[in-house]
Amino acid sequence: MWMAVMVQFSTQRWGGEQTQSILTTLLDWSVPALLNALSPEQLHTLNFIVRKGAHLTEYAILTTLCFTMGTWGFQQPWKSVLPVAVLGSAIFAVTDEFHQGFVPNRGASPVDVMIDITGALIAVGLISIWKTQFQPETKQDR
Repeated sequence: MWMAVMVQFSTQRWGGEQTQSILTTLLDWSVPALLNALSPEQLHTLNFIVRKGAHLTEYAILTTLCFTMGTWGFQQPWKSVLPVAVLGSAIFAVTDEFHQGFVPNRGASPVDVMIDITGALIAVGLISIWKTQFQPETKQDR
């Protein structure tokens, strides 16, 4: 289901101009003084940062969901699930960017794939820290 949401983010509706319009509306509604203080270039940069942050976030979520499905749903040891979760996220990142290459006003970007994989790796790092530092090891983990 999360992948279906992610595919929707790859459509024309979520291109750079559209997200900047949404960002402008949100800033105008919540902190109009900030919006008025930003130059067009600064607003463009803020939109860029928000968009790339969204890449990191959505792939961190995807990796976490894959991890959860592998450990809870398929009852596999967490250490064996993590590489599969990252690989699945990386494959989806490549196919999603390939798809964007065919969407008008969008484009495929290898940089975005790397940002996506970075989001997946951040999730892996956080999961690893959680599992090793805050959860006792079980028989299934060995």
